[in-house]
Formats: sequence, structure tokens, C-alpha cells
Amino acid sequence: MNYKVKLTLVWAVGSLFLGWATAPVVEDHRLQETRARDLSTLSAGLGEGVSIAALGGYSVIAANMVWVSMYSDWQYRRTEDVLRKLELAVALNPHSEFFWIDGARILANDMPVWEVGDDFAESLFETEQGIAIRRRYARKALAFLEKAPRHIAQTPQYWVEKGTIYWRKLDDLDAAIMSFAEAVDTEGVPYFVCRVYAELLVKDGQIAEAYRYLSDHYDSLPDDELSAMKPVVRQRLLQLREMLETNRSEGR
Repeated sequence: MNYKVKLTLVWAVGSLFLGWATAPVVEDHRLQETRARDLSTLSAGLGEGVSIAALGGYSVIAANMVWVSMYSDWQYRRTEDVLRKLELAVALNPHSEFFWIDGARILANDMPVWEVGDDFAESLFETEQGIAIRRRYARKALAFLEKAPRHIAQTPQYWVEKGTIYWRKLDDLDAAIMSFAEAVDTEGVPYFVCRVYAELLVKDGQIAEAYRYLSDHYDSLPDDELSAMKPVVRQRLLQLREMLETNRSEGR
């Protein structure tokens, strides 16, 4: 049996016996077809252990094995092998938020440096060619995240990652603000994300909107939670109020 056929069987049996058991998500038919196509075209070289694990109904274990193998390639900056194993890992276990977030970070943060070299990492922000490379990998990272199932795309971490890529890698402040707006509207969003969202609004010149949002956020903060940093938020509100008053006095 050739390897492509074997991988197709791995996907078919693994998805039947485990995929839905680890996270209660119903994937649409298009994503299922995509996973089958991706798995059937991945190249050989991952060992029999992965195939046996998936065929035995342990696709999560198989995904973890692939992920560990991927880090060996990551250490030696083998871009194509890393890309291949990222795709295989999330195909075997699409319910792992860690795979999606860390995979996007490898694409957006590590791979541009691999291409230009450590000694020229600054060129990613200074030269026309370097900026083009940085943005190319940023778009790859966003495309990777777009494949995540619905329940992953409803987490604050997902939207923070997208927003950070738009902001730091694509210099797209508008898209970053939209992503962070999604993040702060999700359940269980960390307090720091709300503060970052307000600062992005300030950076975009939306001081009044930032003040309004941060005021509502401040009112919802607990007094005894250190991570809420309520005194810091209060101080920032005073600063924003001063900025608004200055703008009004200057007719802006």
C-alpha cells in the first residue's frame, strides 16, 4: 500500500473513532474534505508509530507525536518539514488550541528570521525586501489560523493572535483593532487584552472611544484581583481625560 493511501486511511479511521470525542464540535463538510485532502498529500517520513496510533483510534496521540517530531525540524530550521508537520498535527487533532496558536507564531515570528538569517533580522522592519518577507509569512500565519474550527475561532487567544499579527507584522492597525474588539467580546478574556485594546484605540486617534471603553471596563473590575490592575486602569483614565480636555481646548 503506498503512503498516500495509508494517510487517507489514517484520516478516515482516526476521524471516525476519536475526533469528535475530545471536543464537542461539529465541523462543516468543507473542513472535513480539506482535512482529508491535506492528509492524503502529505509526504512520507513520519514513521509507522503515527499511522498505527491514528489507525487505532488515537489521533490525539498521533498528533502529539507529529508535533514533537516537528520541533526537531524547528530546531534545525527545516522550513518545509515544519510546515508539513504543522498541517498534519492540526489535521489529526484540530481541537488543540495550542497547535493553532503556536503554529501561527512559528509562521509569523520564526520563519521570516530563518529566511533572512539572524544577523539580518532587523531588515524585516527596515528594508523593502525584508518587510515583504515579514508580511508574506504573516499572511501565511493568518491563512493557517483561518483553517481552525469554529470553537477555536471563538476564543480570545485566537483573536489576540490574529490582532497581534495584523498589528506587529502587517502594520494594519484597523484590522488589529477589529480583531482585539472580537477578543474583548469573548467569554473569559484576560484583563490585559482589554487594556491593549484601549491602547490600540488611542494609537489610532480614537481617544474618546478608548476612554468610553476603558471606563466601562474599569467599572467591571474586581478590587481584589491583582491581574485586573484596577489602579493602573484608573490612572490611564485620568490621562485620557486630560488628553480629551486638551483636544477640546485646542479645538480638535
